[in-house]
Amino acid sequence: MMLLWLLCLAGFSLLSLAMPRYRRLFGLRHLSARTERIWRLSGFALLLLSLLLVLQRQQLAEDLVTWFGILTMAALLVAAVLAYRQRSN
Repeated sequence: MMLLWLLCLAGFSLLSLAMPRYRRLFGLRHLSARTERIWRLSGFALLLLSLLLVLQRQQLAEDLVTWFGILTMAALLVAAVLAYRQRSN
């Protein structure tokens, strides 16, 4: 369960940091378009990997509800960090 949450957290973090607006919040350097695309695809790949790990069990309905719950918690944490960082700048 913790691995799934970490995968989702890393996926959402990569997706947000692929955007120039959020990279500037953390003082990260400018990325090329190719690198941004790689970060974005990596974020989606981590989210897809978390879904595939959840679906290894044979209880589809429970697994999807669990995955969406984990996605929600990871997205809320990333959004809270981004909002806090915007306020502190």
